[in-house]
Amino acid sequence: MIIDFHTHALPDEIEVKVTESLKARYKVQKLYPSTIGSLLKIISEAKVDMAVVQLFSNSPNNVCYLNNWGADVARRFMPRITCFGTVHPDMHDVDGELERIVKFGFKGLKLQPTAQRFVPDEPRLFRIYEKACELRLPILFHAGEERAPMDRVYAHPKSFIQVLSSLPNLTVVLAHLGGFRMWRHVAPLADFKNAYFDTSAATSELSAKELKDLIGLLDADHVLFGSDFPWFDYNQSLNMIKELDIPLEDKEKILWRNAAKILGM
Repeated sequence: MIIDFHTHALPDEIEVKVTESLKARYKVQKLYPSTIGSLLKIISEAKVDMAVVQLFSNSPNNVCYLNNWGADVARRFMPRITCFGTVHPDMHDVDGELERIVKFGFKGLKLQPTAQRFVPDEPRLFRIYEKACELRLPILFHAGEERAPMDRVYAHPKSFIQVLSSLPNLTVVLAHLGGFRMWRHVAPLADFKNAYFDTSAATSELSAKELKDLIGLLDADHVLFGSDFPWFDYNQSLNMIKELDIPLEDKEKILWRNAAKILGM
């Protein structure tokens, strides 16, 4: 079994516009089409059993629209597709939307500090974390830099330390193995039992030895396979984990067992 814990997709009616904007912003020449149809095709060809679509909204005004769409996607395509919902720190009724996310059957919450313009350890964010913890919603964060230079780094690995230490019962997944292009700063995060790390984007930057060493540091019990579809070559992302020189038991943890535990499967 294989679970891809970190993918993205968009409603068909906005996919082309948003994808072209992202390609220009991040100076990326080629992406897979960011649709559910494209995602289903890719995971079927790769023999991946389930993909988790990580929704996020860069505007408070789009939150309900995206969550409604994600709920329809999950209803139509389970068990191949499930979703993490989204809220925005600046929206009016965060608690109400988190409760709606639970009613939809979403498995967790995605937050993107860069797109949503917040630093994870800002005091105003803790109301969201506390409510998510109350509702038993894991939170997946973008962590580290972006593919292109931004005005600032919002999700430095050190900014998660207070979140993890203050809320030990909150399950936190830090994308990109704890900090995209900032892996020299992730060691302190390995001390937290409530911290998990997905491999998305990291497999495009790290050598096999660097990846193996980083997984050893973070502990295979806390690492999840993620592709970051549609951003990177899908087969390369998956095969790098499959071919890594680590015990088979650890590969199984990374490829599906740890994800299944977080998803309550």
